[in-house]
Amino acid sequence: APITILGDSDFTADNGVLSGSGTADDPYVIAGWEITIPNGTPYGVNIQNTTAHFVLRGLVIQGASDPHGAAIHLGFVSGARVEGCSINNSLNGIEIASSTNVTLTGNVIYVQGLGLRVTGETPEEYNHAIDTSNVLNDSPIHYFYGRHGETISGIKGTSLYIAASDGMTIENNEIVNGDGIQLAFVNDSIIRNNQAYRKNPVYTEHGLTLYRSDNNTVTGNILKNNRFAGVYLWLSNGNELFDNQLLANNYGVLVSASDKNSIHDNLVFANPTGIQITGGSTGNSIARNIITQENTKYGVAIERATGNEVVDNAITDAETGVYLGVQADHNTVSANTIVAGAYGVEVIGSYNDISRNLISQQRHGILFPETYGKRTIVGNSLHENVLSENDHNLYLNHDSRINTVYGNYFLGTGEALVEDYGKGNTWTHGGKGNYWETYTGTDANGDGIGDTPMTVYPSAAQDTAPLVTTAGATVGLGILGDLSRKQVILTTGDGTQLKITALVADAGYSRFIGFRGYPPSLRDLVPAILFMYDKEFQGNFVMDTVHFPLDIAFFDKDGRFAGGTTMAVYSEEDKEKKLYTAKRPFQYALELPEGYLSAHGIGEGTVLTLPEE
Repeated sequence: APITILGDSDFTADNGVLSGSGTADDPYVIAGWEITIPNGTPYGVNIQNTTAHFVLRGLVIQGASDPHGAAIHLGFVSGARVEGCSINNSLNGIEIASSTNVTLTGNVIYVQGLGLRVTGETPEEYNHAIDTSNVLNDSPIHYFYGRHGETISGIKGTSLYIAASDGMTIENNEIVNGDGIQLAFVNDSIIRNNQAYRKNPVYTEHGLTLYRSDNNTVTGNILKNNRFAGVYLWLSNGNELFDNQLLANNYGVLVSASDKNSIHDNLVFANPTGIQITGGSTGNSIARNIITQENTKYGVAIERATGNEVVDNAITDAETGVYLGVQADHNTVSANTIVAGAYGVEVIGSYNDISRNLISQQRHGILFPETYGKRTIVGNSLHENVLSENDHNLYLNHDSRINTVYGNYFLGTGEALVEDYGKGNTWTHGGKGNYWETYTGTDANGDGIGDTPMTVYPSAAQDTAPLVTTAGATVGLGILGDLSRKQVILTTGDGTQLKITALVADAGYSRFIGFRGYPPSLRDLVPAILFMYDKEFQGNFVMDTVHFPLDIAFFDKDGRFAGGTTMAVYSEEDKEKKLYTAKRPFQYALELPEGYLSAHGIGEGTVLTLPEE
C-alpha cells in the first residue's frame, strides 16, 4: 500500500519503517517494499513536513498515474536519502518540493512524464546531491548545483538541471523525451545551441525552463514538440532570447510573472500559441520574430500583463495575430505585419496603443469582441494602421468607450467594413481623421482633409477630418514601414545605369515578409525591395499572400546578375505553389514592378551596386 508520512510522528512500523531513530547517524529506514498505487491515489510514497533523517531504499513502485502526483513525493524535508529505488509503469517519478539536502543515488526511473521535478522558493531548496547513478528512461540524470563560470556541454539524455549557478555556458546539449533543460536561480549565463524535444507523445512539460533566473542569453536553441512551452520564463527578468527555433510546441515562448525580457528574431513555427505574456509580466519586448503556420491560434497573446511591446513581428496564418485579453492594459502593438488569418488584432484590454501595423487578408482586421456587459473596453488608441483586403476592417463592440481612432487607412469598398457600436469613441485626433476608400467628399482647398465629415455607423460618430489621400500610408505598412530606403544602381550590359530606390530587407523577419499582404492599391508607395543575405546560397522565393505580380533579379556576392524572372500571382487552381530561384547561388535579390526587367534590358551582364553604408 502507499506510504504517507505527514510529520515526524508518522515514522512508524505501520508506515513501513524497519529501523532507525531519525538522526543523521541513525536515520529511519524504509526499505524493500513493493508498492502498487491504486487509481485515484496521487503518490506511492508521500513524506512531508519532517525534520527527521530518513532513507528510502530498494523500493519498487508502480502505477503512479495521476498527472498531478508522482511515485515519490518529498515536501518540506531535509536530510533524506533515496537509494536504489525502482519506479516503472508510472507517469511521474520523483518530486522534491521546498526541501534541502536530499540525496538520490542509484534510482532507476521509467516514466511517461517527468522523471525528476525539483521546486523551491530559495536557492538552498535546490541544494541536493543527485548524481548520474540515477537513470531516467535509460539515460543518466544530470544535476548541477552551485557552479560558477563553468561550461556544461555535450550531454545527451533525458534530464538536465542547473541550479544556483552563475556565469555558466550551457551549450550543445540534447535532451529528448524527458524533463527538458531546467534552470533555477541561474544568472548571467549563456544557453546556446541546445536541443530539447519529444520524439513521442510523452507527458512531459517544457523544453527549456528559466525559473528565478535573470540576465541570461538564450540563443541558437532548437526547442520542438514539447507538450507545454518551448521556453518557459517564470519569475525571471532581463533575459534575452534570440535566434532560437521554437517549433510545434503548445507555446513557443511562455512568459509568466517575468519582467524586462527581450524576445526577438526567433522562428516561431506551428505553435498553437506563438508567444504568450501573462501573470503580471511587464516591460517585455517581443520584436522581429517570424510567427507562422496555420496551426497557430494566437501569434502573440497578452493577458493580465501591462506595459509590454509587440513590434516589427511577421505574423502569418494565425487565427488571431495579436490578442490583448483580460487585463492586458497599457501595451504597445506597433509596426507588425499581420497577414492571412481570422482576426488581425483582437482587443479586450484597455489603454493599449495599436499603431502602424499592416493588417490584411483577415475576416476582421481589428476586433473588439462583444463582452455582453461583463467588461468595458476603454481608452485604446488605434492610429496609423493600414487595413487592406479584410472582410471587415474594424469592429468596435457595444461595450467600447472613449477609444481613439485616427490616421488609419481603411482600404476596400465593401459594406460594413468599419462598424462602431460603442459610445464616445473618437474618430479624429489633432485635426487628423482616417482615410476611407468609400469616402465621396471633396477637398476644395487641397489640404488633404475632406470638406465633409465621414459618418461611422451604427453609432453615428463623426470623423470630422477624413483623409483624402493615401500618401501618408507608408508609415503604417507594418515591417516595411520601418525598413530603411536606399538607392541601388543597376548597370546593364550596355553601360546604362538605373537608379532604384528600394527598401532594404537584411534580416530574417523582413526577408520573410517582403510584399506578403501588401495592399495592391498602394503598390506605388514601395517600388522595390532589396533582399540581402549573409552569404551566397540557392534559395527559393514564393508569392504567398502577394496579390500582384513582381519581377525579381538575383545577384551573386560580387553583384553579378545570377538570374531573373517574373513571379506570377498564385491562383486557386494552383495545386502546387511555384518556387522561384536563380540560375546559380545568389546573395542579393531585388523585387521590382512587373515588366521592369524586360523594359530596361536587365539580364546577363547586369551588375548591382549596393547602397553605401
